[in-house]
Amino acid sequence: MSDITGQVAVITGGARGIGRGIALELGRAGVDVVIGDLLSVPDIAADAAETVTMLEQLGRRATAVQCDVRSEDDLDALMGIAVEQFGRLDIVCPNAGICNLSPVTELSVDEFRRTFDINTLGMFLTVRAALPAMIEQGHGSIVATASITGLRGTKELVHYAASKAAVISMVQTLALELGPQGIRVNCILPGTVFTGISAAQMDKHGVPDEMKEQILDQVSAGTTPLGRMQTPADMGQAVVYLCQADNVTGTSINVSGGAVL
Repeated sequence: MSDITGQVAVITGGARGIGRGIALELGRAGVDVVIGDLLSVPDIAADAAETVTMLEQLGRRATAVQCDVRSEDDLDALMGIAVEQFGRLDIVCPNAGICNLSPVTELSVDEFRRTFDINTLGMFLTVRAALPAMIEQGHGSIVATASITGLRGTKELVHYAASKAAVISMVQTLALELGPQGIRVNCILPGTVFTGISAAQMDKHGVPDEMKEQILDQVSAGTTPLGRMQTPADMGQAVVYLCQADNVTGTSINVSGGAVL
């Protein structure tokens, strides 16, 4: 296992939810963090500032940068800031994503394309923007956020499931291509995590805010061998492992409490 203390990570969608969990666990492992997120959205900007403060309280350097993962210019600037301000780029976590429930009969072409633009094309563009610095260094670890939904279909998520299956496939292919240059590529497969995305899905079914987390936990208790839903910290711990495991590439770690075996 490699010591990643002092390394620098870029995390897209790092302001909150799973992204924040990844940022904080990497921070606890001694990594400095650059968060890329939609800072033009006030709520996201506030969350990003809070995440930066939490990282600084862990004794790490951290900053947040405006980034839409559909924009090559934004991503180039994001990676440039990491190198210019922190001196290196060791870890990249393409984590930004969206997930909206929609029956296939009601799913619009625009929403299908938007999901792929953010979840799949966004991952590709993030990786490509990071490669010049990683290739020059001769090493790097890329850990994408996919989903167990990329392994099995889920009702009302044909667009999301397909986008995440594509991420898993890209991870395998990129691992083959980039391994000889010292760059490892892996992904995590979250199960049920209480985030803004899952909360928004429950809004469509009229679930009151105060009951959302409890309901998810109850569902997880009945459907997973370990009997609980997953947390952003669970995801971050898996990412830390993949960043340290210097002979692991092209793999997908299932972090679902055994919901998918």
